[in-house]
Amino acid sequence: MKNGAIRETIGSIAVSRPESVSVFARHGLDFCCGGRRTLQQACEAAGLDPDAILAEIRDATNRVGDGEREDWHSMGMTDLADHIERVHHVRARDLIARIDALLPRVLGAHGDAHPELRAVAETFARFREDLFDHMIREERVLFPWLRRLQTPGAVHIGPPWSVSRPISCMVHDHDDAAAALARIRDALSGYTTPADACASYAALLSALRELDEDTKVHIHKENNALFPAGIRTEAERTARAPSDSPHACLCPTPEHIHSRE
Repeated sequence: MKNGAIRETIGSIAVSRPESVSVFARHGLDFCCGGRRTLQQACEAAGLDPDAILAEIRDATNRVGDGEREDWHSMGMTDLADHIERVHHVRARDLIARIDALLPRVLGAHGDAHPELRAVAETFARFREDLFDHMIREERVLFPWLRRLQTPGAVHIGPPWSVSRPISCMVHDHDDAAAALARIRDALSGYTTPADACASYAALLSALRELDEDTKVHIHKENNALFPAGIRTEAERTARAPSDSPHACLCPTPEHIHSRE
């Protein structure tokens, strides 16, 4: 990895060198919603030496064998969308179910001594509903659209129907989700376990931390790999298609977006 990499975006580095994700996370460098910044810009904002960060990424990469390296970054849109649903959507729902069971219990037992838990509960309730709605819209509208972009003639391309429109909405959702998790993380002092915490309190903090960390990776895979691939594929197909050629339309409808059946 050459020093020119400091002018690469955080997101592109995290896609091409997945081992960098743990390095970025350790130093608090935002590789998901903040993935459009260059490594140099991100390090300057955080007061870090970009060359030192690159050295850590090289070390992390060298420690990983070829057979252990994640392969999602080389997937096509269909496989990557399947991977995100199978791994991150399932994990998010499982973790939220765990938190739903623990949070009321911990709030009831520790709310007086730890009033920050009430704010956490309110923020989490909004985050939970927004994330469920977001994942349904991905599963029912956007991901099928991206999969069909790989099939010639299967989806309308060109104005007014562009995959960039739902992608823009999803990126906005990602920003909101990241902000909500940051508020929870700050309220809980980085998920530090209080001295008076019971086993349920510790389990709640562990589940929230896992959800926070997995959501960052989830957002990264979409913002920095899947969504750019969709926009790029649509642009390439638009450039190749005759202006008067017919296309089937896959337009999002209220039934697609809101149905949970």
